[in-house]
Amino acid sequence: MTEGAFNCLLDQQRTRAFVRAIKQAVRPGDVVADIGAGTGVLSMVAAKAGAGKVYAVEADARNVQTLQSTFSSNGLGQIEILHADATKCKFPQKVDVIICEMVATALIEELQVPAMNNALPYLKKGGRVVLRRMRNYVELVSSRDRFHGFFFPIFRYEYSDFPELRSTSLVEKRLYATIDFAHKVHDTSIKFNKRFKVKREGYANAIRISSETEFWDGTRFNHSFAYSFPVILPVEPVFVKRGDFVNLNLSYKLCGGVELLRWGVKLL
Repeated sequence: MTEGAFNCLLDQQRTRAFVRAIKQAVRPGDVVADIGAGTGVLSMVAAKAGAGKVYAVEADARNVQTLQSTFSSNGLGQIEILHADATKCKFPQKVDVIICEMVATALIEELQVPAMNNALPYLKKGGRVVLRRMRNYVELVSSRDRFHGFFFPIFRYEYSDFPELRSTSLVEKRLYATIDFAHKVHDTSIKFNKRFKVKREGYANAIRISSETEFWDGTRFNHSFAYSFPVILPVEPVFVKRGDFVNLNLSYKLCGGVELLRWGVKLL
């Protein structure tokens, strides 16, 4: 099993959030698609919740190898593995529920959008999308950039469960995109260029991007051990005072990878 898939299995906060939403979404006899099945845990939750058929879509051959024995060992014969690319997969029939957790912070990477765009034509009228939408936020922060006596102006995750890594926000966090996975996303370009008023003086050296996801049942989830930690984008450091104005710009293609990501800060 790949490390990423196993980390998701170990992440209790993430898995419990999905388990709650799946149990609310799946009804007895439903046909379910679990796209990007990984360890298969969400497929099995859907089966236990009463699904009559679950299609577990997985592209990674290393994960596929273990899925059949895992499902068999748990006595869940109603789960069928589709070894396929999630963005091109063809389903044998229409489905009642789609489970798709192929997200990374702000949808910069992973394949959630193209995978959902491919799957939605197979969703029955009135069907349910377990992971319904994502909201993305941006702000100017003062972030730790020195480790072991050296300066590291690096693109990184902010593991905010560790107090020593938490950044300090210098402006009001602002929503810049809401993506609804229950509808096809046609425009995948993100372009943000806005003025912010500084609320707290400090050493401004990064832009922080964070995400919040919303499930079919209305519950929301931010981040956890293996799920959508905030991203820190380093900028040329500048000291800002309360009342100053700064311009933040950000652009990328949804699920297009970090190579297309551009950002910047300008003190006005």
